[in-house]
Amino acid sequence: MFYNGKRNPIATATSIVVLGSVGLMPTVATAQEQGRATALEEVLVTAQKREESLQAAPIAITAFSASSLQARGIVEPQDVAFYTPNMVAAPQPGSAATVNYTIRGKTQTEPILTIEPSVGIYMNGVYMARNNGLAFEVADIERIEVLRGPQGTLYGKNTTGGAVNIVTSKPKGEFAIRQKFSAGNRDLFRSHTTIDTPTWNGFSAKLSYLHKSEDGYIDNLTTKAQSYTGDTDDFGAKESDGINLALHWDISDSFSADYIYDQTDATNMPPLFQSTVVDPGYIVGPNFNPTLSLGPGSNDLGVGDAVVNGVYQSFGGVPIAPLCSFDPSCVGFANTPNAAFGGATPAQTMLGTLGGPYFEGLNHVDADDPLRGTALPYQGNEELDIEGHSLELLWEVSDTLQIKSITAYREMDNEQRTDLSGGGWLDLRAVGSGVYTLFANGGAFKEQEQFSQELQFIGSADRIEYVAGLYYFEEEAKETRYDVTVFNFGDNIYESPDFPVKVYETDNEARAIFGQVTYTPPIQDDRLRITLGLRYSEDDRALDLLHTGVQWSGSEEYDNTSGDLTLSYEWNDEVSTYLKYATGYSAGGFHGRTSPDNQRPYDEETVESFEFGLKSQFLDNRVRINAAIFYNEYEDLQLTQFVPSVAGVEGVMSNIGEATIQGVELEVLALLGDGLTLSFVYGYLDAEFDEYDFFDPTGGTCGTPATVCNVSDNSRFPTAAENNVALGLSYEFAPFSFGNLSARVDVAYNDGYQFGTLEQKYDDVTDAESHTLVNARVALTNIDVGDRGKLVVAAWGQNLTDEEYRLYGIPEFDQLGFAGATFNPPRSYGLDVIYEFE
Repeated sequence: MFYNGKRNPIATATSIVVLGSVGLMPTVATAQEQGRATALEEVLVTAQKREESLQAAPIAITAFSASSLQARGIVEPQDVAFYTPNMVAAPQPGSAATVNYTIRGKTQTEPILTIEPSVGIYMNGVYMARNNGLAFEVADIERIEVLRGPQGTLYGKNTTGGAVNIVTSKPKGEFAIRQKFSAGNRDLFRSHTTIDTPTWNGFSAKLSYLHKSEDGYIDNLTTKAQSYTGDTDDFGAKESDGINLALHWDISDSFSADYIYDQTDATNMPPLFQSTVVDPGYIVGPNFNPTLSLGPGSNDLGVGDAVVNGVYQSFGGVPIAPLCSFDPSCVGFANTPNAAFGGATPAQTMLGTLGGPYFEGLNHVDADDPLRGTALPYQGNEELDIEGHSLELLWEVSDTLQIKSITAYREMDNEQRTDLSGGGWLDLRAVGSGVYTLFANGGAFKEQEQFSQELQFIGSADRIEYVAGLYYFEEEAKETRYDVTVFNFGDNIYESPDFPVKVYETDNEARAIFGQVTYTPPIQDDRLRITLGLRYSEDDRALDLLHTGVQWSGSEEYDNTSGDLTLSYEWNDEVSTYLKYATGYSAGGFHGRTSPDNQRPYDEETVESFEFGLKSQFLDNRVRINAAIFYNEYEDLQLTQFVPSVAGVEGVMSNIGEATIQGVELEVLALLGDGLTLSFVYGYLDAEFDEYDFFDPTGGTCGTPATVCNVSDNSRFPTAAENNVALGLSYEFAPFSFGNLSARVDVAYNDGYQFGTLEQKYDDVTDAESHTLVNARVALTNIDVGDRGKLVVAAWGQNLTDEEYRLYGIPEFDQLGFAGATFNPPRSYGLDVIYEFE
């Protein structure tokens, strides 16, 4: 299956990890000192809609309990990617609220409201439809489950890479208070308060509140007098509040209700998108002279020439050429003082706006040592507001049947001010018409609300276990976007003379029926289990473009049948294996930012997956080894491409071809004895395009402009690292009379990945290079405070070696003479103090 005419990377990687795992299984001491663990804790998951042991579930899954999250210093859900094989979580450039998840090489990098992600994110079983707003605060996490591979049966659409299930804590039914304070460098402060109420007439409640603030890690040298927006926070600064309210009511012995409310309110200064290379020959032409006026042979602005042309049009001019310098009327306009520019000429303004940040940036550009301080007067913050409600009703009909209903409503508002040029963001609404920045700058104001209803039937009968259900989802979303970009050269001024604005609304509806049955035949001492799952889905997608003076509407209907077949065999009480075939899909739809002339629906993307897995736990449950080998075939891959438009070029979503992704995953957890525990995670990935039908607007790739050619040999999957490794060591000292001392060190390595799908000129200064992160935590726990109180004091450090790497880069701007990236936070350290009263 994996043979491709060359040495098989899967076979090579399998040999490496199997040999490596043998070396990671030393003899565990037979005697344990009092107070230390003598066996690995059983992990329970609900990934298959029923509670079961992690080791019994025949799926590739990594689970993080609340205690393991705390031990690793994980406070944001996306950080579990460092400790999960073949997983990457990358924040979108220019946004602190948008996260792109990648599992097994599959992601969707287009962060708009009309395009479906490749990894489904769920909280308490409720689907969260958009990448926008995924950097939300979860005030009370009980467990995070990462399901790797297509989840087309129980989770449905948009899980072609996998799914992440976040589970929050329910009330305990006993009075308890937990207060956690954290303080660290960059003025970090976190306060996490949790209150549990005792049960009264079957009713109990739990309230959690989380506040977090932290200064940025790139100094903003701008003063308030220089800032157009009045924002001078350092880049990367965060401030947020999160609430989680959980109510539980045992209405009767067989019927219960759980209501959960969550809310996030965040204001961030996104990490700075920094220029990593600037070629002045692209920004200005060979005849550039800042002392001269605009015109042929005197002051050739290059790219800026076209931008001036757009400004000329925004003031009512009618361009006769793509460049202002070839139009005498535009040249006259550009060289005439204008009150809208404070008395300067439009050409002078363009020279300062376009050239200033770039020529200044030329003195600082160093891809190996990113700028840690900069003065940008055009920077704006980002605001995120999220609210969610869910109601779970559970009826224990009998000992063999449960009926569960999950009703949910969520809404999200995100105000994002984006700079993707390295020159800062300018709030056009504040300064009026005529002042523009270069390339991709603007503000996006996004609103989204969704309702979902799921009905599950979970039961068993003789040798059968089953899950069946009905699902309904509806969504309304709107984006209003203010853009200034050379991708829209002339006709981008929809509300002339103020600023370009693009507005779209989308209405989506989905319905599904699903079922999964596991049968244990009366053979082989009941060690064989056969699981069959099937899901039928329907999706209705509608888009309305509401640009001023531009109206367009479209709708499409899609349907899909996906499923899985799994054979699992328990060889003995310690080892089981499974063989799984599964399919999945991402729904089709529309690209909300594409103009009416190029607007067209794209089809659904599908995947077929083949997987072999191993689950094992031995040496008296002190060593656990899980592994998986997988092979995925994708068809009708969804990818954004650039096409010509009346305004220059623009992005459209297309089904570009086929791909194969194969890989190996290994997870080892071993209790070595004397309080020492080792964890090891390895992921290997081989992702290749088999067919990539690329539309080339310029002819630079295919040889002829406006043609399509297969570029599969010159392509790669974005955010798909070939290798990632995580190694952790924790040690519990012998108990002291005043408490328990423990220490943990984690090392996470990723050998790097690209962000564009084609090889580009500036890949070396935009790709995420290989990087190693070292985190550590030392904790003194179980300190008695009074009769019922306990205290925990912990010192921690993240990225202790101060590793620098690119969180996200954009290489596609090479035709414009520049490229840029956002960089990771530097070293951080701090102290946690936790008080618990029960």
